[in-house]
Amino acid sequence: MNNEATLLAGAHVLVVDDDEGILRLARKSLVRAGARVDTCASVAEASTVLAARTPDVLVLDYQLDGAETGLDFFRRLRTDDVRVPAILVTGFTDESRVIAALRAGVSDVVPKSGDYLDYLPEAVARVLAQVALQRASDQALLLRDREEHYRTLSEALPHLVFTCGADGDCDFLSKQWRDYTGLPAGASPHGHAWLDAVHPDDREDIRHTWLKAVRSDNNDYRHELRIRRHDGTWRWFDVRIVAMRDPRGGINKWFGSCTDIHAQRESSEERELLLASEQAARQAAEEANRAKDRFLAMLSHELRTPLTPVLAGTRLLEQIPGLPEAARAGVLMIRRNIELEARLIDDLLDLTRVANGKLDLALDTVDVHEVIDAVLELFHSEIQTRQQDVHVERHAQHHYVRGDRARMQQMFWNLVRNAAKFTPDGGHIYVRTRDERMHVVIEVEDTGIGIAPEQIGKLFHAFEQGSHNMTRQFGGLGLGLAVTKALTEAHGGTVSAKSPGAHCGATFTIVLPTATPGSGAQQPADRCGPHQACALDILLIEDHEDTAEVMSQLIRALGHEVAVAASVAGALALTATQGFDLVVSDIGLPDGSGIDFIRAFRKESSVPAIALTGFGTDDDVRRSLDAGFTAHLTKPVNFEQLEQLIEDAAILRAQRAAQDAPGHAPHASRTATS
Repeated sequence: MNNEATLLAGAHVLVVDDDEGILRLARKSLVRAGARVDTCASVAEASTVLAARTPDVLVLDYQLDGAETGLDFFRRLRTDDVRVPAILVTGFTDESRVIAALRAGVSDVVPKSGDYLDYLPEAVARVLAQVALQRASDQALLLRDREEHYRTLSEALPHLVFTCGADGDCDFLSKQWRDYTGLPAGASPHGHAWLDAVHPDDREDIRHTWLKAVRSDNNDYRHELRIRRHDGTWRWFDVRIVAMRDPRGGINKWFGSCTDIHAQRESSEERELLLASEQAARQAAEEANRAKDRFLAMLSHELRTPLTPVLAGTRLLEQIPGLPEAARAGVLMIRRNIELEARLIDDLLDLTRVANGKLDLALDTVDVHEVIDAVLELFHSEIQTRQQDVHVERHAQHHYVRGDRARMQQMFWNLVRNAAKFTPDGGHIYVRTRDERMHVVIEVEDTGIGIAPEQIGKLFHAFEQGSHNMTRQFGGLGLGLAVTKALTEAHGGTVSAKSPGAHCGATFTIVLPTATPGSGAQQPADRCGPHQACALDILLIEDHEDTAEVMSQLIRALGHEVAVAASVAGALALTATQGFDLVVSDIGLPDGSGIDFIRAFRKESSVPAIALTGFGTDDDVRRSLDAGFTAHLTKPVNFEQLEQLIEDAAILRAQRAAQDAPGHAPHASRTATS
């Protein structure tokens, strides 16, 4: 019974007969054999069922109720391209009709005898077996055709091709593979033969990952590996193996191709080496740039430090009553040249700031005419000495700009200095301003040596002065105009130069966008006269003996008391036993730095503190202020600025004393914790 029930297990059978009794008996017989059965009493009903789903076997009675026979209906289905295995049941024994049915494509003809329904399940099973056998044969033939196709195709491709069975074992190697690897033509592929040509360093990894891909039923496998050429040379290939599946979705073959990527691989490795080299070079350049910045900072410090006592000494000499005029002129000459030296150092550092993108501007609304006046005042004595005439023409009606006053003064200073430098004694310098479409134009013209046309384009390059002869004759580093160009562009402006030629003078032009004057316009600060507030106790921290001596003299000359320390430890010892109203400290000290001192000092006191140092980069200033200094002055000292800061500290002390009165004595604020 069990065997009978599984004979047609799961098979779908459609029975068409115009006899309802036969339909019931046929259904019963086929269902007992395990089939799923649909029954139809007419061709029309059968057509409806076939339109909805295709059965595995169609059982047709030859003689139906109507003009169309079962064989006619089958032929019509074939014409409509409906392919379904069919069994024709007929009561005729005419052999010609049987032959005609088989020729029409009917799979079997069953005589309609009294017990035919009993062996109908066997007939259906036999047809199903024939269909399965035919499908397997067709599939095998198709597979052979496809395999032959792929093998033929592989012979025409430049790639190395191989195929493997479903288990991953190699069963074919293309001619290109054999020719490339030197495998004899008679040698048959076996197992993992294609791996024999793979580099030993890659082989085990490839074997492991390939078998894993086979077991995991992946669609494809891809890897880069080295394959040995017949001459022993190893070359890189991109191997891709694709699964070929049967109609049921199972893998029946693997098709592999190997593409030579050796050139691409070498190019990629070269690019990686080049990239690594470039990164190393960039890191080296960045480190060299940082080393250069450190060197320039240290150079600046070492150059500025000895300038401070000399400049301070000239200040003391200027204050001597009755100093002979010749001596006073000599002192002024020394002072001018020291300030020029300091300006050259500033230009060098400014150029580094611009190159590193670290140039900061303190923007405000600035009057261009006031800045020009301030610059010309600086040059007054030098121009008088050389008997040069300066002509100022202020035609601009809109002469306010948004800018950094100090940087703008530096820009104009460089141009005026340049004009004075290259104009002979008795020559003329013209400084003009005029309006031009929401911009102010500043021109500095001279009657000096002029500029050759081929040198115009080089003027604003660092370390360029037009020619080497000019550098030897007039000196300088050739930084001023480069710095001026960078500062002008940072203000949103432009700078240019023109000259009719050698010995015909030159004109430098700066064009800046104008701004509306308002309450934010910076006005020159009214300098408070000296000694407007009471005397201060000042701590001067300086390890350079000459600088400490002359600075203390200058500060005492202002009416203040000065205590001098040459180290961090000495300064902290003084602050522990004495109160001070102001601290003036160098940064570079023998046992630490001014930064170390101010951090320790700020735990006990909040009095003003001025960093006075040869380190003058923006980072140096930022570190000083972040550590606790209230101001940062760069050596050589601008004594007007120093005196103003001392004056501010005196006023602050007086204000605090007034706030503490009457409960405290005026001197009570002069403690370490004030």
